[in-house]
Amino acid sequence: MFAGTDRTDITPAYSVWLDGMIRDHKSEGVHDPIYAHTVVISNDKDANDCMAIVSLDVCVIGTPSVDKAKELITQKTGIFHDRVIIAATHSHSGPAAFGIFQEMEEGYVNELIGLIAGSVAKAKANIRPAAISCCSGREETISHYRRFTDVNGNIVMYWEQDPTEGRIKVLGKPDPEVGVMKVVDPDTNDPICVLFNHAGHPNVMSGDNYMISSDYTGAAARIVGEKLGCEAIFVNGAQGSVDMDNWRFRDWAAVEILGGRLADAVIAACKGSEASKSTQIKFAKTGYILPRRQVTDQEIAWADEVLKQTGGSFAAVADGVGDDYKATFYKKIRNLQGQDIRINQIAFSIGDTAFISFPGELFTEIGLKIKARSPFKHTYIIGLANGYVGYVPTREAIGQGGYEVETRHVDENAAQAIEDMSIKLLETCHAS
Repeated sequence: MFAGTDRTDITPAYSVWLDGMIRDHKSEGVHDPIYAHTVVISNDKDANDCMAIVSLDVCVIGTPSVDKAKELITQKTGIFHDRVIIAATHSHSGPAAFGIFQEMEEGYVNELIGLIAGSVAKAKANIRPAAISCCSGREETISHYRRFTDVNGNIVMYWEQDPTEGRIKVLGKPDPEVGVMKVVDPDTNDPICVLFNHAGHPNVMSGDNYMISSDYTGAAARIVGEKLGCEAIFVNGAQGSVDMDNWRFRDWAAVEILGGRLADAVIAACKGSEASKSTQIKFAKTGYILPRRQVTDQEIAWADEVLKQTGGSFAAVADGVGDDYKATFYKKIRNLQGQDIRINQIAFSIGDTAFISFPGELFTEIGLKIKARSPFKHTYIIGLANGYVGYVPTREAIGQGGYEVETRHVDENAAQAIEDMSIKLLETCHAS
């Protein structure tokens, strides 16, 4: 086995729109630098048979930007696009590399594409003999299932009402598993890299924050790296239906608290794991089409009434979205009807552990079903990877309604199709 790492600063040197929340102006300074964290793991010393994983401290990155970055990566390194995973951590205080609510920062994204390719090139140049182990831990205090019903049976999101004030039913459960891939020097056992996976929403610093930050997941990577003396890389999971505690953790101190908790879970998982230098990486890929959500005539009529009042503008909010945004979103989706959604996924495995990418925000229960059906002992979803198709709720959740359901692009059949196609991909990887 061989591995190489790199960490490249991707902090913009100028004010930018921040993604993840509706804000009314651009960034005001930098609280902490943001990075592209990269690891290249290979079956051969020349990295001809390898996988590159890049983690970006941004909210999301779109498929066209990923494609351009992969094309440049191939030019610089020879690593083909289906051996590269470029994943966003989902920090809600990162530059608008996609533009969910604001316009995408095109100038920044053009710079970012070059920085991503450069980071992969440096990681490949740093390749060295390595041994790899995968292990599992738990962190049960950061992520909470964020969909509830109130006393009147209405769907309530975690940030809309304090959990001590009348919530009567939690509609699901989080995934507390922490997946870890530890890469070490085969002679000294010193850590080279720790890649860790946990399903969470890095929005401690929400829409009323205007400073660039990697949020608590970036703090976790920094702490793990400092304590273990290696590169530490966070990749998110199936986090579409979980959130952090919006009522107790809303400041920079909380970023460090939650980052410390996640880091402790990662370090605990690493203890006692035995790395192997003879393990081979296996790879598989798939692509398929999902139908786009059909916006009803009733929804369009409602949107038209709202737009008469707003004129198409929408107000800044600390969390979630208002009717003003939803109205413009419905009109946008109606204009896209007939345009199917392309999904590409990559899986790679190391021994009895597999990682599988998905380009969006899967509800956590979908991720748990994929894990349960997988042929591997341990399976970890790398969400927000190689593009962005938005939220993927379960069919049950779509029947209930709520924030993610109202702002989705996919139809009600998407969850089952993704689950089934993910299992086929994992079975292909297992059999290879």
